[in-house]
Amino acid sequence: MPIWNPWHGCHKLSAGCANCYVYRRDERIGKDAGIVTKTGDYNLPMKMNRKREYKLTPEDGVVFTCMTSDFFVEDADEWRQGCWDMIRYRRDLHFFIITKRIDRFEQCMPSDWGDGWDHVTICSTCENQDRADYRIPILLSLPLKHRRIASEPMLGEIDIDRYLATGLIEQVVCGGESGPNARPCHLEWVLKLREDCVKNRVPFIFRQTGAVFVKDGKTYHVERKYQASQARKSGLSYIPEEEES
Repeated sequence: MPIWNPWHGCHKLSAGCANCYVYRRDERIGKDAGIVTKTGDYNLPMKMNRKREYKLTPEDGVVFTCMTSDFFVEDADEWRQGCWDMIRYRRDLHFFIITKRIDRFEQCMPSDWGDGWDHVTICSTCENQDRADYRIPILLSLPLKHRRIASEPMLGEIDIDRYLATGLIEQVVCGGESGPNARPCHLEWVLKLREDCVKNRVPFIFRQTGAVFVKDGKTYHVERKYQASQARKSGLSYIPEEEES
């Protein structure tokens, strides 16, 4: 799973940012995650090895882009066009961009975007109903070939049935919050989101329980190393039959 971080650092924007893992990690090494800086991996998609072969190849899988920042953060406006140029050129790769700033997409997209690029997926986060009702309508209105939704950290029950009914969302992912100050994730929230996905035949991934998981009124404190495996063992992830075959 290749990760491309052309810049690092971000600004907290909504409730889901309160316990940001990037801030938490940077604080441990005395770094200010609120300062956005261009990284040495800025041109990673164009980097080659000694054989003059690209370091990133289609065999590596989807390129997860800007995972320690936000691709649409204002501080990176002067650098973003260069990234779009590299993304445009590397059409042999698929770039996955997750953002809390979907409302900035139109002012940040390249001039030749048209109705979207086949090799780019845009995923909007929505940690609660308020952010779902603000961000998802914007996501649906944009010229995109691939749209996804992520509710991580999931901070409350979310009803997105009407959004999934459009048939424009390709996948929904949810998960709890990690870290020492993690807020609880409730099983019934996960089940409600799964129910909406099953009803509309949209793939659903329960990625992790988070550090504090509430089931049947009982609170469980889950160690980091077990959070993803416990979610997998739950069997709650859902893939429509035609996508399994």
